[in-house]
Amino acid sequence: MRMQICKTQQGCDFYGCKNLAKYSFSTKGFLRKDLVFCESCMKEMFECFSKECVPKPIDAPFKNKRSGNEKK
Repeated sequence: MRMQICKTQQGCDFYGCKNLAKYSFSTKGFLRKDLVFCESCMKEMFECFSKECVPKPIDAPFKNKRSGNEKK
């Protein structure tokens, strides 16, 4: 999947939006055409996704885990 700035003028794919699209989202063949979104619809969609998909931090590979028996 890839997202890029639109090179042509197209209307936003969200129903009811009449703005020109700024971003193009390509699925490389999974859908028949690229999805295009205007800036305001993209921000609203990002806010909805960020409420559901919160990234979790990973443990650093160089961090030492101390056990309760070690002296400080």
